[in-house]
Amino acid sequence: MIKHNLYITGFMGAGKSAVGQVLAKKLGKIFIDMDKAIKDRLGSSIAHIFTFRGENYFRKLETNLLKEIIQRDDLVVATGGGTFLSEENVQLVNKRGMVICLFANPMVIYKRIKSDNKRPLLGDRNKLEEIKCLVEKRKIHYDQFPWQVDTSRLTVEEVADEILNILEKKDRSWKIS
Repeated sequence: MIKHNLYITGFMGAGKSAVGQVLAKKLGKIFIDMDKAIKDRLGSSIAHIFTFRGENYFRKLETNLLKEIIQRDDLVVATGGGTFLSEENVQLVNKRGMVICLFANPMVIYKRIKSDNKRPLLGDRNKLEEIKCLVEKRKIHYDQFPWQVDTSRLTVEEVADEILNILEKKDRSWKIS
């Protein structure tokens, strides 16, 4: 079995963390949720970091964590939704892994996260409009990844199976443990 890492990215609410956990189990790899790792290290929420330190500070934390992660093997990593807004981060993971981008219809995303008030990039007013705007702004960044899965109408298990199909077609050495 090959040792490189699998990175799951995409917009908030697309299912990165849930799918990443299922994939790690199926592939016999260790799962890392980058947002959770940053929260655990700093002892504060992402929203708190954004509010008191700013988005640029948070993005630097992401890049530093990613530099640590790429030194390891056999991982499934759920990135933050904005991790790959940085070209540096894209180059880092392309050297030592594969990226799968999850996406969903903005209305589906809204339904998944509408009651979550811990999303620092979404205000309290019209979350659906803010989601649509952010999705459109980030589309160019997400579209750079050739392997994408629409999670709008799929269960977590179905998304994981779709990704496993992509992995096996790309490289037969990705096998389920």
